[in-house]
Amino acid sequence: MQNCTTSWRVSESRNRNLNDLLGRGLWWLLIALAFSLVPCSSSLAADEFDLSGVIVERSGGELKRFRWDFGRRNDPDFKRWPEGWKRLQGPGYPRYVPIGIVAHDADVEDRIRKLDIELVRIHRWLSDRWPSLQLPLPPALSDLFIDRYLRIDLDGGLAIVQSPPVETSWLYQYRLRCRIMTTGLRYDRVRAELVFIDTRSQAAGSSREPRELSSHSTPVISGTTPWTELVVDRLRPPPEATGMMVRLVVEGSDDGLEDIRGVIGLDEVVIEKFPQLSLTTDEPLGIYHVHRRPVAKAKVMGLPSNDASLRFSLSDWDGIELASRSLPIQAGQRDGEVAWPLPPLGPGLYRVTVRLAEEEQRDLGAETTLAVIDELISGPAHGVFGWTLPDGLSGPDGLHPIESREIGRWLADLGVAWVKFPCWVAPHDDAAAEQVATVLTRLQDFGIQTIGMLDEPPASELQSYDVRGRRIPFIAELLRDLETWQPLLEPVMTRITLKVKQWQLGADRDHSFLGRPRLNDSIREIAQGLQGFGQPIDVAISWPWLEPLPGDEPASWRAVCRSSDPELNAEELDAYLGQASSDSPGTKTWLLLSPISAQRYDRDQRVRDLVMRMAAVRKHPVQAAFVSDPRDPEYGLLREDGRPDEMLLPWRTTARLIGNLHHSGSLKLRSNAENAVFRNASRAVLMVWAAEPTDELIYLGPSARHVDALGRDLELPVEPYGGHEVHRVSIGTTPSFLIDVDPDLLAFRMSIELEQKQLDSLLGTPQRLSIRFRNPTRDTLAGEVRIDPPETWSVRSDSPDWDLFRGREAEHPFEVVLSNSASVGEYELPIRFMLQTVPPKQITVYRTIHVGPEGLDIEVQTRLTDNGDLELRLQMTNRTDQRQAYDCLLFPGQGRHYDRRIVSLEAAETEVRLFRWPNGKDLLGKTVLLRASEQDGQRILNYPIVVKP
Repeated sequence: MQNCTTSWRVSESRNRNLNDLLGRGLWWLLIALAFSLVPCSSSLAADEFDLSGVIVERSGGELKRFRWDFGRRNDPDFKRWPEGWKRLQGPGYPRYVPIGIVAHDADVEDRIRKLDIELVRIHRWLSDRWPSLQLPLPPALSDLFIDRYLRIDLDGGLAIVQSPPVETSWLYQYRLRCRIMTTGLRYDRVRAELVFIDTRSQAAGSSREPRELSSHSTPVISGTTPWTELVVDRLRPPPEATGMMVRLVVEGSDDGLEDIRGVIGLDEVVIEKFPQLSLTTDEPLGIYHVHRRPVAKAKVMGLPSNDASLRFSLSDWDGIELASRSLPIQAGQRDGEVAWPLPPLGPGLYRVTVRLAEEEQRDLGAETTLAVIDELISGPAHGVFGWTLPDGLSGPDGLHPIESREIGRWLADLGVAWVKFPCWVAPHDDAAAEQVATVLTRLQDFGIQTIGMLDEPPASELQSYDVRGRRIPFIAELLRDLETWQPLLEPVMTRITLKVKQWQLGADRDHSFLGRPRLNDSIREIAQGLQGFGQPIDVAISWPWLEPLPGDEPASWRAVCRSSDPELNAEELDAYLGQASSDSPGTKTWLLLSPISAQRYDRDQRVRDLVMRMAAVRKHPVQAAFVSDPRDPEYGLLREDGRPDEMLLPWRTTARLIGNLHHSGSLKLRSNAENAVFRNASRAVLMVWAAEPTDELIYLGPSARHVDALGRDLELPVEPYGGHEVHRVSIGTTPSFLIDVDPDLLAFRMSIELEQKQLDSLLGTPQRLSIRFRNPTRDTLAGEVRIDPPETWSVRSDSPDWDLFRGREAEHPFEVVLSNSASVGEYELPIRFMLQTVPPKQITVYRTIHVGPEGLDIEVQTRLTDNGDLELRLQMTNRTDQRQAYDCLLFPGQGRHYDRRIVSLEAAETEVRLFRWPNGKDLLGKTVLLRASEQDGQRILNYPIVVKP
């Protein structure tokens, strides 16, 4: 009988007198029900595993599932303990912590037991009255209807309990489901694990525990959490696994604190077995150059014999399905591969999924990712951006996702210009030392800068160091005693210092040198000790951003790797880097630059933040900036298997485009979009972004391209504007890049400035306006310059022609005359340059100039009063040290008479005047003119005003 657990609730009045309240007919009905119930089948026989306390069920064919509901079938001997389960005992795991099976509702359990007692009494009465019936004992209703779970009552100790092992096979994949609740936990945390083991030593009669091969954990919960189902899916056992078991782990806080009270519950533990379905591509790490067509490969194992098919799906960065296809699984392919050639793909990140179309296995699926990359720029990876590979080449379960001979090409394709690589191997492990040396050689062959990292000695050597029992020793402790570490490191360093000159002491964020007395002398001693093995080396230490570097004397370290937790944002990083260059002259700056948390921020926020921080790095003399572990799931550059994740392409695009360029300022754009220019002697990149999407019209050269943070080409149409062609650049909130722009043209644009920022409102009087610009090219540059003035201006130049030698700057003068109708305010002046290049180039830049008397501020506000009058408030402020006076005439138009006010302003004085017209509603949205004539002066201010309610 499946799902035979239910809830039985009895009112308090029934509990007082069950025999009186239950009629005789109801008793006979209960008796019939009890005798008709047959316990569910408990288990299936197995050759190697004792499954007597395990509920084994079949979901079709040979696909079993193993279940523990902590009912009677898991506790057949009434011990309040699940049969075959074990608890860890020892230091930190005391025996006195209560662990056992209890009912979800103890009160209901007590009531049902009273019914069981009454049923037994009735059974005896029936057996005595009619012995010929030979009635069997009825099953216990409490066993059938009481829902139980495994409970841990914390009492100042931790706990680990684990199930008996059950069979497994590498042909299948598995899912662990369980329900966990917690009450009153402050420090402790709880999680469940599915552990794959090798039981062959036990089968041979050994008393040793089975060898653990891998474990997979559910999320951790704490505090007070109601019953919650936790799932770990798509678990593939290692090939040598013969069994698996469930483990419940209660662990204390990181600082060693533990709860002295609290409750943890475990219920409905299920291990489900599925055919194994894996998905990969013909490129093992999923990186494809554009124009190469990827092939998705699905492998199915353990599939039942009935016919089935696979449905493939391809989606893009935004989750939009691009293509799909269903392919049948042929009889000969049942344990083989099914290949799907993907359609041609442009640059970007893609997700491929596959699902088994069989009705009973619709939830069986797999997914993988791939990235298609464009070269973006020619040549190898250069610049300041790199990765720390804390685990070297090792992958999940100890596998190697990439061979050493391919690692250089792979990293170079991804734009990695620097690599920190762990080099601490056992002194006599020649094979490991040779592998490290080979990898470093491969990296250097591709122009990648390498840094050796002394982070943690091999586990086999850890006992040689006095680390005072620390599980994860820090570098300052490991290198405390020269006589201890020098003999152990000598064989390693003698070989590897021939390959690597720069070394980091400690892992990223190992700040154990912080606060150490005589730090300069200590680092000098370590550096000299390491240099005694071979070639001279430079050492670096890790240091937090929020702590100043010690001492004013020349440092014994050559570089400092700065970091913070959480990461600094772009503005903070810019400020700290500006300070660092002055605080530690002569010391090279490294830093950690990892994407922000995937748990706390959405994808677009993370992309924008990462690109902006990488751009901030290029404003300063930073030697190298590292992602501390690209396979960390919080960062999202690579997945655990080394395949691309969502932050890889934004990192690569930015690293490739600006990694070896320097920030050289920004352009003045008409759209007011934010931008940054990065350039060197041969190329330039313009990075653009905006608070709100906008367009910019600008000419950037004949070869200009627009790419987004993923390296995908964006539309960059060319259209006529102002007598010549311009590009229409669509600018979004996430930074994008304009590449292959003309660097000389960009530098020339940036050099153009108006010498004067303001023209006086002297109508009819000639005034000088000059344009400054510079020749950024390597040759002499010549051309013409013109200004397109407003209709109320007259602009002339003695000669529009100019020529400049390389690197020279010029100032070209113009004469400006304002007509009597010229208004005060801000003007955007188009300045046109016709360059005598081959072919000729024409560009237009826009610069803003203010017209009006210097030191006089005018503010005007309009409003419609409650009685329908229009009121205009004029405020004038004199910011000069001279008295000013103006005769102000306000012309409302619409057949109305003008109004007049005299405003006299002493130095640093503000005056307010009010104008009012009755029935002013018809003036709303119209433009009225304020004309202010300077008394005893030549200035006339024409100030148009749009009437607003």
